Amino acid sequence: MGNNKLSTDMARYIWSIIAKEPLLPMSWGVDLETVVCSEDALEFHVQGFLHTGNVRIVYIEGADIFQVLLYDEEGNLLKQIDDVYLDNLAETIDLNVENDKVENYNAKVMNFLIGA
Repeated sequence: MGNNKLSTDMARYIWSIIAKEPLLPMSWGVDLETVVCSEDALEFHVQGFLHTGNVRIVYIEGADIFQVLLYDEEGNLLKQIDDVYLDNLAETIDLNVENDKVENYNAKVMNFLIGA
């Protein structure tokens, strides 16, 4: 997390939005050691059932919206989600990274927890 802290006001703001329900980012497998902060964005690595790679959340000043970018392990852009509003930012990320509506989600979680 760049010295294990959110180093910009915007990064702290974005994190506060997605961590309102702390179990949500935990379910994405966020690796806190990979958090990168900039003046307008927050990026981190996830290991979800739908997406493993980086998630970059960019604040679009003036429009007061966010853009969510999903990158694979090699850094290639896989998906760009525009016009994401504050009240559905965490849900948008969840739907693309973890999503409990994935087929056999509960079984996959149990297998992960018991190391199968």
